[in-house]
Amino acid sequence: MSRLLIAFFLLPFYCLGQTADTYLQKGNEEAGRKAYREAIADFTKAIGLNSSLSKAYFYRANAEGNIKDEQAAIKDFTKTLELDPNNTNAYFYRANAYNELKQYKAAIVDFDKAISMVHTNPDMYHYRANAKSNMGDYSGAVEDFTTAIRLSPNDPELFEYRGVTKANLDDNKGAIADYDIAVKLDPRNADLIYYRANSKANIGDYRGAIEDFGRSLGLKPNNIDAIFYKANAEANIGEYKEAVADFKRTIQLDPHRPNALKYLAHALANDDDEQGALDYFGDQIKRDPNNAELYLYDGLVKSNMNRKTEAIEEFNRSISLNPKSSDAYQSRGDAWLGLKGYKIAEKDADTAIRLDPQNSYAYITKGRALFGQNDTTAAMAELDKAVNIAPRNDYAYAIRGDLKSSKSDYTAALQDYDKAVALNGGFAENYFRQLKARIKTGDRPGVVQDFNRIMEINTKRPNFMLEVGKAMNGADFYSEALTLFDRLIKNNPKLTDAYVQRGIAKQNTGDVQGAMHDYNTAIQLDPKSYEAYDNLGSAKLASNDIDGALKDIQKAIDIKEDDPNAYFIRAKARMMTKNYAGAVDDYNSVLYISLENTKVYAYRAYAESFIPDDKDRMNADFAYAVKVEPKNPETYYLRGLAKILNLKDKPGACTDLNQAAELGSKAAQEDVKKYCK
Repeated sequence: MSRLLIAFFLLPFYCLGQTADTYLQKGNEEAGRKAYREAIADFTKAIGLNSSLSKAYFYRANAEGNIKDEQAAIKDFTKTLELDPNNTNAYFYRANAYNELKQYKAAIVDFDKAISMVHTNPDMYHYRANAKSNMGDYSGAVEDFTTAIRLSPNDPELFEYRGVTKANLDDNKGAIADYDIAVKLDPRNADLIYYRANSKANIGDYRGAIEDFGRSLGLKPNNIDAIFYKANAEANIGEYKEAVADFKRTIQLDPHRPNALKYLAHALANDDDEQGALDYFGDQIKRDPNNAELYLYDGLVKSNMNRKTEAIEEFNRSISLNPKSSDAYQSRGDAWLGLKGYKIAEKDADTAIRLDPQNSYAYITKGRALFGQNDTTAAMAELDKAVNIAPRNDYAYAIRGDLKSSKSDYTAALQDYDKAVALNGGFAENYFRQLKARIKTGDRPGVVQDFNRIMEINTKRPNFMLEVGKAMNGADFYSEALTLFDRLIKNNPKLTDAYVQRGIAKQNTGDVQGAMHDYNTAIQLDPKSYEAYDNLGSAKLASNDIDGALKDIQKAIDIKEDDPNAYFIRAKARMMTKNYAGAVDDYNSVLYISLENTKVYAYRAYAESFIPDDKDRMNADFAYAVKVEPKNPETYYLRGLAKILNLKDKPGACTDLNQAAELGSKAAQEDVKKYCK
């Protein structure tokens, strides 16, 4: 918080004897025209003539404060109080002098005394709040600002500083409420709007932050901080072109701005202009070929573009020029992770940690490298270190959550994702991680909540949004997915996969003809889209065109032999023709290609229920499906059907069907009415 300085006001003149009076009057006149040193000389002469004259010490203290001689001012205020113990302003001004010297405890003692004598002066509460804030007592500061506001409700500064203090308490919503009032009272205060933008960014309202940063810059165009943080907010919601422009502007105004080049590198790598991204640092390197940082950031661009080998070459150059760069080793380690060079990545991470033990990202890299080598315990220990070193680094929590998710410990993972979201609530990927874990735990309301937040953030990253939509389709949230893909296709009309996925959503919400239209559009855009053929076959299957379905599925397999979805859909076709053994073979193929595709176990078990000799394998498959996804309604529904249709176990079937219905399966709800009356 900026610290307000107390003005040392000149008090009225009082007649105190002819000679002393002359010097006091002359000193006051000089102080009035800011000739403070001359005033001090005359006040000193007055004191020489009358050493018990309290006002002479008081006036001299004011003048000394105005020339920043706080020690002398404190001495004179102290003398004033010896002679006049009831001088409230002497306590008040001495408190301000202590504040200037950062002697906040002493200042607060004097503020307390002054306030005990006069309860209605808002400035006393204001400046005591400043002292408390400077000591880290933000709660106490908020209380004092609140009292000052009650006494002076139209002072925008009081709302501004209470807002800053609330922000220091991580009460950014409260801070924004105060900034809103302050802005209404002082609408052309660029700093106020800038502070509000920061608080909006802190709660993940990046669009609101961008708007406020822009408004602040309209009033104060060269506020480098506003430009820089506006760029950060733009990058967080995928507006990379805007972010690139603002990062470049930041660097133009301040070439040595910490992290500006690094963040620019990330934004450039994610922008659609791949060649422009490569050219930027290439041009910078031509101008300054011995600058290690330029090679580091050029490497980051290439690494983020998944050009890992080229990135490593740039990191090597950076390290050769600056072998003590922890960031360069850590970044090279990350690139090696992308190439599955886990041992080399671990070695680079160790070097980064040795060079900078506080580099939390290096511990994250090491943790990921150890996990890649299947040493989960050691990996978790490194991620714990990353969290301890940087407890506000949302990425550390996110990666630790990923590690826990990979071990199917979704409850623990969600605790880390919750923390990541709390720290960076405007970063859509944190919600996506949380969403995927909620899918695994069967928390369907939570999934919808996370999905809605992602849609509110409205990221412009098409590939990321495509992955979100795929996850929603995969978990049977077809209506929500349809909303996402409508928006995605509107903004990216040539994105083949978006049509495929929208077709899936349409097909599963009953619009089979609309689905086929989307699949055919995808094939027109990319005749090699095996996924489009997969799902076109699936739609034809839904229309009982089994022959047409099998032809399309075969086209998909011809394009991509190891396409698990093609075999999964063909298995459904074989189930419809009662070729149960063939269906089991296709489900086996799915698992051979994609072992992590756990939903297949329940479908294979259902197919096995139709084969008399496969009951043991059926039971094992259903049991495994329940174990890995205990909240998946489809598993209970299929097992219920198997029991009612093939095992003649009506009580067991109804137990499973009811469980599926409770978990949200509409088909199970209908079958409960049919079979379990």
